[in-house]
Formats: sequence, structure tokens, C-alpha cells
Amino acid sequence: MSRPPKRRLVKHRPRFFKFGPICNECTEVDTIEMTIDQLEAMRLADLECLSQEDAAESMKVSRQTFGRIIEQARKIVTDALINGKIIKIGCDEYIDFHSRELKCINCGHEWEDNSGFIPDNLYCPACGSKDIIKRKRCGQGCECPLKVQTPFI
Repeated sequence: MSRPPKRRLVKHRPRFFKFGPICNECTEVDTIEMTIDQLEAMRLADLECLSQEDAAESMKVSRQTFGRIIEQARKIVTDALINGKIIKIGCDEYIDFHSRELKCINCGHEWEDNSGFIPDNLYCPACGSKDIIKRKRCGQGCECPLKVQTPFI
């Protein structure tokens, strides 16, 4: 029996969960799954340009585990690009998310959000507004909007 995976800490919550080729003549396109921790590993290593040690520390895993995660992620992306597959992002039960600092645009209330992969109904606990912004982005290379939006599934 194999050992259960170690919990992994992820900072970036994606807005898009499917990526793939645009092909009007294709009737059926294969799909390949990628987990949120694999996407986070690529973000840390390739977009934020962190060393494997620093990225592993950010995800709370060993450097060797990070190396395996990033290797699997790059293989998935390469397979999708070369063979024209759709990448579908999913989340496993062993993923934890960094809390993020949020602020209500309407009343100015600030709080920390610990919701997971896809927040159900994210609203201001003080006034109930859905006009919420993140206090900061996930990293230097992250261009996701500061306004919290409903994810595109």
C-alpha cells in the first residue's frame, strides 16, 4: 500500500479550468488532467522564477517532491501542446490554500479568506456585498485581476 500524499500549500486560485486547442474541424479532442499543485509548481518555477528549494518551501513539500510535481506538470503541458489535448485543472483533497487578504469595495471591511479551490459564495461578512478585491496578487508574474471574480469552469 502506497503512502498518502503530503499536503501541499497553493497560493494561486485559477480563474480558468480548461485550456486547449481551437479547432473547428475537430470532432473529438482528448482531455488530460492537471492538478492545482502541478499548476502552482509551474507558476512558482517558471513564472516567479523561484529555485526548486524556495518553491518547495512555499508549497510546504520537500525539494524532491517539488521536483517530481514540476516534472509531471511540464510533461502534461508538453503532451497537450504537441498532441492537441485539452488540459483540465482539478483539485485533490490533499491541497490547502494560503489565506488571502480581502477588502470590500463598498464598506471598506477587511478580512482573511481561507476558502478553497472554488469559493462558494464569497461576500463581505460586514455588508454582504460581492464587490471584493484582493489586497495583493499571488506573485510578481501573476496578472490575475485584483477584483475577486467568479471562476470560469
